[in-house]
Amino acid sequence: MVSARKKMVLRFAVIILVFYMLSFTSCDSVPICWYCENPHNSNDWQQVCNAMTKSKLESYGYVCTPF
Repeated sequence: MVSARKKMVLRFAVIILVFYMLSFTSCDSVPICWYCENPHNSNDWQQVCNAMTKSKLESYGYVCTPF
């Protein structure tokens, strides 16, 4: 009897936790922008808000920091 009650309470807690986690917005839906700077030339920088552009700049050696 006690273990059946514990299972029921545990299931209820898991369901509440799942609903709580689903109530937050995804990071993908929040606009994140980066400041990307060329470490060899501090005058060469770009502000990007696209993850693909950020990845491309990083592949060229730029250092990107979120802001």
